[in-house]
Amino acid sequence: MLRRLLGLVFNRWLLAALLLALLIALVWIVGPLLAIGTLRPLDGPVAPWVASGALVATAAALLAWRLWRARRTNRKVVDQLMAAPAAPAAAAESADMAAVREHFASALQTLRRARFGGSDAATSRWQRWTRGLTARYLYELPWYLIIGAPGAGKTTALRNAGLRFPLAAQTGERALRGVGGTRNCDWWFTDQAVLIDTAGRFTTQDSDQASDRATWSGFLALLKSSRARQPLNGVLVTVSVAELLAGSAAERATHAARVRERVQELHEQLGIRLPVYLLVTKCDLMAGFVESFDALDREARATPWGFTFDAAPGAWQQAFGVEFDALQARLDGGLLERLQSEPDPQRRARVYGFPAQFVALRAPLQEFVEQVFAPSPFETEPMLRGVYFVSGTQEGSPIDRVLGAVARRYRIEHAMLPPLQASGRSYFLQRLLTEVVFAEHGLAGTDRRWERRRGLAVAGGYALLGLAALGMLVAWTVSWRGNRAYVDAVASRVDEVAALVQATPNRPNADLLPILPALEATRALAASGLEAASVPGASSMAGAEAAHAPWSLRFGLYQGRKLDGAARHAYERMLVDAMLPRLALRVEEQLRAVDQPAAQYESLKAYLMLYDPAHFDAGALDAHVERDWEARLGRELTKPQRENLSRHLDALLAKGPSAPPLPQDQALVQAVRTQLVAQPLAQRVYDRLRQRGLGEAFPEFDAVRAGGGNVPNVFTRASGLPLTRGVPGLYTYDGYHKGFQSVVAEVTRQLADEQTWVLGVESSASAPGDSAALVDDVRRLYLQDYRDTWKAYIEDLRLQPVGTVAQSIEKTRFLAAPDNPLVPLTRAISRQTTLLAGEEGTLARRAEDVTARVRERVLGALGQHATGTAAGADREEPIERIVDDEFAALRRMVQAPEGGKAPIEGVIARLGELQVLLTAVDAALKGGGAPPPSPLPNQLRAEAANTPEPLRSLLETLGGASARVALLQLRETLSREVRTLVGELCTQAITGRYPFEAGSPRDVTQADFAALFGPGGRFDQMQQRLAPFIDTGRRPWRFRPVDGTPLGTDLGTLPQFERAAVIRETFFAAGAAGPSLRMTLRPVEMDSALREFTLDVDGQIVRYAHGPQIPTAVAWPGPRGTNVVRVMVQPSIGAGMVEEGPWALMRLFERVQMTPGPSAERFRASFEIGGQRAVFDVTTSSVRSPFRLPELRAFACPLGL
Repeated sequence: MLRRLLGLVFNRWLLAALLLALLIALVWIVGPLLAIGTLRPLDGPVAPWVASGALVATAAALLAWRLWRARRTNRKVVDQLMAAPAAPAAAAESADMAAVREHFASALQTLRRARFGGSDAATSRWQRWTRGLTARYLYELPWYLIIGAPGAGKTTALRNAGLRFPLAAQTGERALRGVGGTRNCDWWFTDQAVLIDTAGRFTTQDSDQASDRATWSGFLALLKSSRARQPLNGVLVTVSVAELLAGSAAERATHAARVRERVQELHEQLGIRLPVYLLVTKCDLMAGFVESFDALDREARATPWGFTFDAAPGAWQQAFGVEFDALQARLDGGLLERLQSEPDPQRRARVYGFPAQFVALRAPLQEFVEQVFAPSPFETEPMLRGVYFVSGTQEGSPIDRVLGAVARRYRIEHAMLPPLQASGRSYFLQRLLTEVVFAEHGLAGTDRRWERRRGLAVAGGYALLGLAALGMLVAWTVSWRGNRAYVDAVASRVDEVAALVQATPNRPNADLLPILPALEATRALAASGLEAASVPGASSMAGAEAAHAPWSLRFGLYQGRKLDGAARHAYERMLVDAMLPRLALRVEEQLRAVDQPAAQYESLKAYLMLYDPAHFDAGALDAHVERDWEARLGRELTKPQRENLSRHLDALLAKGPSAPPLPQDQALVQAVRTQLVAQPLAQRVYDRLRQRGLGEAFPEFDAVRAGGGNVPNVFTRASGLPLTRGVPGLYTYDGYHKGFQSVVAEVTRQLADEQTWVLGVESSASAPGDSAALVDDVRRLYLQDYRDTWKAYIEDLRLQPVGTVAQSIEKTRFLAAPDNPLVPLTRAISRQTTLLAGEEGTLARRAEDVTARVRERVLGALGQHATGTAAGADREEPIERIVDDEFAALRRMVQAPEGGKAPIEGVIARLGELQVLLTAVDAALKGGGAPPPSPLPNQLRAEAANTPEPLRSLLETLGGASARVALLQLRETLSREVRTLVGELCTQAITGRYPFEAGSPRDVTQADFAALFGPGGRFDQMQQRLAPFIDTGRRPWRFRPVDGTPLGTDLGTLPQFERAAVIRETFFAAGAAGPSLRMTLRPVEMDSALREFTLDVDGQIVRYAHGPQIPTAVAWPGPRGTNVVRVMVQPSIGAGMVEEGPWALMRLFERVQMTPGPSAERFRASFEIGGQRAVFDVTTSSVRSPFRLPELRAFACPLGL
């Protein structure tokens, strides 16, 4: 009774109802007392009902949401039970299996709606209502898994456990055979739990291990997905007495290992630690079990028989033996009473032997428990909750372990006990499940990751609620303190603002800057109070309006509305008394100083508006003053000052007309009117149109938008302006037709009407004809500016400068491409400069021509002759021809005749030819050849003279640049080749060396000399490369002109190549591989003091001893290769003459006196040694003598053209 009473008191639904009632009571009792500023949201006759209804509706919505979520989750779980298995599909199911599937599906339809729990015997309305609230869906019941070997008695135990199966009445069976992913399981749906009886092969996996393992894993995955938080509430492991007593130790160990694997897989795949209940089934197979417990009543048979361990890890290891002994002691204690009550001797004998049979079960059972549940550092330790002995039904022959052992020991025949007769009674099952297993359904752990996520979400929710409540409390506190400080600060600022206003100069002056601080302080009086109170966001407020109040002052406590009224009144007084007179004085200054009629007219109009409420126009005044500030104070004012002045001006004009305190200067007004009346009205109208910003409504014409994205790759502007800046929208086709034309008549009429009160004269366009003529005059002024603007813009468009052939090729590639920017740009310009639209303009011109011819014929038939003046008067030209005729040539370039192409297409084709030419020039330059000659550049320059802008300048630029760029590129290429092929090696090998520098101790090596000057050497190769561009037929050599321009300068590189040719001819006669000299020496005379003269040229001896004058031929280099030349005389006088090195012979002849001979190849050499002479005639092998060759001394290494 107490338990039922406590359950009723702490029922969650009752507690929820009490909480709801408490909240409703607070709404009615405390609600009217709550106030947010002056607002009491829960006060009044309706508000409490609305709040109470909202609370009830919220509670009902939460309840409905919980029920809907529970039903949805239940449906999801039930649907997953029908899902196909994860393993590959088996063969087509049999007819029996199809019937099972249909039966299971029918049962699941019931499970989708079924709810479990509560008492079916509930008769009262309260019991039925509470059962509807407390009953649980399928997924909310605890789920238990039963595993065990085949034949372990799992199903039998469940059938005889005495449980209630609510679906048995609808399905006809207590267990449902699963299908899909659960086809190897039987589902037992009780009113307290769901028991999943798995196939025995899931435990042993000894038939088809791979298939069984995959099916088992898929089944566990199904459980995990169906109940993510807590897939199972426990595991019932069954092991039969037969397996423990009849099997061998090896078989028991194998079975224990399989069970241990399954338990570990449950832990690993489900992610939770489950309580495990070990059920020793088929205890009736122990001899004496039935006889010992047969006398128990129903209640005693339902009581669990076994022992429960503590939930602490490893507790079962110490408790198993103690608990088993205690159970054995209970058997022994009741043995005598049971023996006395049993009359049958055979049954009495079995009762007597049962304790011994039970003792015999201890060793294999304990071994089995230790093998399955022993802790391991590599596995999760199972939570063995208890060991229980049960019997579902009594079938089979009992096992007498004691007598069997005696028979085996003494080798006597052991008689088999008679088989048991099924009694239909179960032993120790019902309360085991309902009061032990089901009662501990909360003992199972949950998925730690799921719980962690859920815990974080719940904690986050509570934290947000707490922060929201704390935030509201803090907000109200901050708002109260802020408003209090705000009011105090405004009060303290009033005196400061008053002092600032008093200090503002009150003398007549047009300068607005001195009054700006006072205006700002007065306007922002309330906001200044916020700043003084250190309220965040106060500096951004334009006033103390509630709409701009910082959030820190809101929440129902804001006091700005009360303070803003007085501040606004003071501010308006400042605008009228201080700002308005200065504005009037500034307009007077404009009237006196401005000498431009348009600006003077607008100033006069603004001045009259200030003093004439009938013509007051706030928008016109604002525009006029802003333009004046921009022109006069643009650089003097900072951006904040300018913005503040604009806000003050807007506030002043928003008040409407207010007469300035200063009187109007009538004399000034009359003087200005006299000046303005002299200006044509058409010019004033046109000036007004431009000042109104008429073109701002139309996009500016720019080349990039008109010609496409490639325009910046080709064009530039000579003025330096960006290409994205173009013609103002006022001077575009739409600007004329949709803008100017739509308002010109209206503005003309407006200014004509304004003349009455602005200029004090009657309107000059009162007649319709006068008005039309005035509009035409305005249009003519506009169209002349239209024409001049476009002419200036077109002339400003230029082709980008080109400096290399590659750049020229790139520009022509863009211009000649199918998507070139030139054609769309030219056509866009033509459209903008053709104001007589297309066909309409053409037809108009044709109609005029036809009318003129008909008129001439009629007058001729009448004998009259129309004068040109009369004809011209009757045939009035459209005024748009001012623009159209100016750009007619450009229009003809883009207009295609019938069946033909527009002339601009021919220009594009010529540009394509130029691209091909430039590509060929570039290829020739890179290949070392001469560029192909072509008249195309000059032709382009000639054609440009007959082409309108912007095509003219483009063609002239490309034509001239192509020739110049090709020449420059060729020069640069050849100059680079001269520098790399010749200049660098030449500088290293020759500079400062003999024979190019006389007297130098360093010699040019013969290898370097041959590499540079020999046949096929560097200079020879470069000369052949330059051959197409130089004229070697004249002396000195000259560059041939390329397109009329020489490639280089004759005084630079070219003379060096000419000298190199002379050096090659001199030192490399007959194509020799190295430098060589050949000569003949014939003695002429020798002083008598000398007996003998000997010249040794590398082993070649020239000797003279006053005998016959016989010529001797020598060659250099000599045969020995010593590179030594000696001069010796007899008798010896001094050391003689000796030279060494590759140029020893030339060095020797530089030391002797040489006199030219009768021909170029002959000279006389006088050797002087010790004051004595020997003279020889020398004849070289060529007229180009290598000795004292002028080209050697004048030669310098070329480094470019």
